[in-house]
Amino acid sequence: MVTVANRLAVSWIRQMRCINSVALACLLILMLPFAGEAWPAGLELDEYLQRAAAAKTRGDWESVASQVAQAINHPDLPKAGAIRSDVHLEYGRAMGVLCQYDEAEKYLLLARDIAAKAGLSTFPALVELGASSTVQKKFAAAVGYFSQLPAMIERESRIRTAPLLVADAYEKFANALVATGKPDEAELPRREAGKIREAGVKATPGLITPYGAMCPKS
Repeated sequence: MVTVANRLAVSWIRQMRCINSVALACLLILMLPFAGEAWPAGLELDEYLQRAAAAKTRGDWESVASQVAQAINHPDLPKAGAIRSDVHLEYGRAMGVLCQYDEAEKYLLLARDIAAKAGLSTFPALVELGASSTVQKKFAAAVGYFSQLPAMIERESRIRTAPLLVADAYEKFANALVATGKPDEAELPRREAGKIREAGVKATPGLITPYGAMCPKS
């Protein structure tokens, strides 16, 4: 019974290219509880992830969501560790772009917790949680996430490995501090962001998540 339902869901996602964001997101959300159940024959896990990466590069976040949803349910997805955390992170990002913020937070928190349990950095998940909170104007929550980043940025050499992501996070951190009545505290992260921007690093497509960019039209 579950196998048939999943097969129909996968077929629907593949065929309906003009489906609206709400319907697609709802369908994906309904599919996810079947994780660990029988999964119809399809692509290898790496192929779903490669398709998701390609879709992200061209800004097709609906396709990102559909491909990553299948990866989350894939029997070959590791039960713990970096790959599992990354897949949950990408699904959370995609849901946030599609304005499904509750689902976004759920999977970003899962990504954070999976990483922490495996002894991995929680920096990527915290950046995304802060950014998602900012676009929803949940500035106190954003400050809570972003305030954990400075120590990680230094310890993990994040300015060297992901400078624009760090600059964007610092800018959002500063804005959240201002919005919560702490303009003086905002000066340091804003200054740090400026230093990185002045270095003239080129942007990487898909690096900064455009939360709220594909909200359904009313």
